[in-house]
Amino acid sequence: MLCGVKFFKNMKKLIIKFGLIGSAAMIGAGLITFAIFGTDETGYAIGELIGYLSIMVAMGLIMVAQLNYRKENGGELIFADAFKMGLGISTIGGLAFGIYNAIYVVWIAPDFMKQYFAYSEGIEMTDPSFEAKYQMFVESYGIFASTFGQSLLMFLTVFLIGFVVSISGGLIFQQKTVKT
Repeated sequence: MLCGVKFFKNMKKLIIKFGLIGSAAMIGAGLITFAIFGTDETGYAIGELIGYLSIMVAMGLIMVAQLNYRKENGGELIFADAFKMGLGISTIGGLAFGIYNAIYVVWIAPDFMKQYFAYSEGIEMTDPSFEAKYQMFVESYGIFASTFGQSLLMFLTVFLIGFVVSISGGLIFQQKTVKT
């Protein structure tokens, strides 16, 4: 049986590996969707679908990491280790996606907030009532209508999905070796 320090190093390695792979999948899917479909109505609808699918796939990697860890640990995986691993991967993915969101709305698509508001409300940005409606939105949603708020929301979305996957994977894959 390997010592605890080696297990920790293996867990850390898997957290970083699968956290970065998941991050790359989410960000890559977002950039490819933006490049292909742009920011019109169709682009937003497809972007939402692909975005949430990429989050689910990326956070599904938590279960792959848990299985890898169990295999490296001689078939043993306790729930606490599975959960810690999932939270680590979720944190990396959430941070990466939150930072990507901030970069996207500040530099890649600076009008994103207004454009997405117009899309979600079904009005044109040229509509005379648009500015007043947008200002009401900004005032009513406060921090969540800001770049920071949107990035925090994206972090929390990824993290909470990963949290649920961490618990599910931990419950499904936990296995203690039986001493004879």
